[in-house]
Amino acid sequence: MKEYYLTKCSMYLDIGLSMLGNIALIGIMIGVMVYASRNDATEMPICVLFFFLGIGIASAVFILHKAIYEHITVSANGVEYQAPGIIFDTDWNNIEKISYHWHHSWRIECLLIDNDQIRIKKWSFPARALPSPLTPFSHKTIIPLSCFAENWRENELGQQIKQYAPQLFSPVEN
Repeated sequence: MKEYYLTKCSMYLDIGLSMLGNIALIGIMIGVMVYASRNDATEMPICVLFFFLGIGIASAVFILHKAIYEHITVSANGVEYQAPGIIFDTDWNNIEKISYHWHHSWRIECLLIDNDQIRIKKWSFPARALPSPLTPFSHKTIIPLSCFAENWRENELGQQIKQYAPQLFSPVEN
């Protein structure tokens, strides 16, 4: 059993995108403050400032948690994916193929799995009454690969996947 965490490049990209989002929030907050001051508002509602500050802090904490803890675990039994808010796994024979998909802001190679073929171990989103977080979606679930190893096909990650699921290494579909 081997765990693979985000590469430094993927981690820096995630953190960088989060910082851009936070800068946008700060810009919005400053814009609201300037607008309020020009319209003879005597005070800026404190709840608006705390709202934007809370969103900024929450997104910074989320992205740092993601950058530190997101990983996949590869074993003879299958693959497990752990991201903020969810942990799931599947057996090798349940993985349909390796193909390119959009993950966050870039197109990378991923394992494609039918939603019915995954086992959710942890799901910590607010609406826990739903039977599964993936039920309302008709698309497939993906497990990203490219963000966990540079040139993953030639790396140890690719060698392990070839060992446990050689059927996945037919020509890559775009």
